[in-house]
Amino acid sequence: MSGRAAATADVAPLRALAIIAGLYAASALGTALLAAVAGSPFVPWFRDTPLLLAAMLGLLLLMGIAWDGSLVSVGLAADALQRRAGRSGDAPLGVVAMRARRFFSCGPAPVAMLLATAVAILGTSNITLLNLELLAHSTHWRDPFFWRLEGGVLERVAALPIDTAAWDRLYHSAWGIELVAAFALVVIGRGSRIVLHYCVTMIVLFYVGRLLGVLNPVMGPAFYRPEVFAYLDGSVTGDAMRMVAQVMGSPPERAMHSGGILLGGVSAMPSLHVAMVAVTAYWLARAARWTLWITAPWVALVWTSTVVLGWHYIVDGAGGIALGAACVWIAVRLLRACGAGEAGGASGIGQRWSP
Repeated sequence: MSGRAAATADVAPLRALAIIAGLYAASALGTALLAAVAGSPFVPWFRDTPLLLAAMLGLLLLMGIAWDGSLVSVGLAADALQRRAGRSGDAPLGVVAMRARRFFSCGPAPVAMLLATAVAILGTSNITLLNLELLAHSTHWRDPFFWRLEGGVLERVAALPIDTAAWDRLYHSAWGIELVAAFALVVIGRGSRIVLHYCVTMIVLFYVGRLLGVLNPVMGPAFYRPEVFAYLDGSVTGDAMRMVAQVMGSPPERAMHSGGILLGGVSAMPSLHVAMVAVTAYWLARAARWTLWITAPWVALVWTSTVVLGWHYIVDGAGGIALGAACVWIAVRLLRACGAGEAGGASGIGQRWSP
């Protein structure tokens, strides 16, 4: 293989899946060892894992059908106009040209990689069980420190007229939008390499972030001072917080039966909600810089929603962005060590990344 061919070669799908599986296995083994030392339960497969995978697969396939169907319709219309105009050759937006932009033309590998990543991330709920065990015996919440830093600001924010329903929709749609963003990354990135970088970064992010939460457990302002956030009563966030509080107040042996999705995390610092969208925005920008016009406001709004709804302190979002940047750095070097290479920016759809 020539030097240029080697530089632009994509990662083989099976190799990409093997890297994700290896990272998950190593992370799960480390978590199991920590759980054994702490005496907390470890669950290799949560009862809601099949539900998560089925929902993800169904949504990805539906988006793929809708996207590809729209492209085919545009292509057929463009070809028809080309013929009516008496022009020969392929239309710029014809069926042939649109094939390079279709989702299903990327093959099954990106979908398999995203599903494997979801399983790995759900596995971090075992770290939540570890945290619950330690909080019951050897550690304590550190909210008083963060409230001293930001309490005055948060009280002024809480005094503003707030449309809780609107912020609820933004905050709780983050995971759905995340899946749409991952779909967009597959379509724009056109290959396994960029999706692999995204997947590895997300796995590293959730394992490192939740382990940091074990070292620095923070409830979040609405849990610590619920009277300040009384406007959340009757909202989706208010109901969700009651469910989370119930899990947080349960022993690990009972909490694990809540499922991996509800065991989303105990600690607010750093904010994985903000870190997740920031990491996604970064990899989308590496695929196509124009996406920053959409993702930068998205990150800012999600960060704001975490504060307005009392899930996080302001500094938690800054910590999440810093953690996201660190995890990108770690993921790139892990993949370089695995021989998967670091991706460089592509200027448009269909161009492969090169180290």
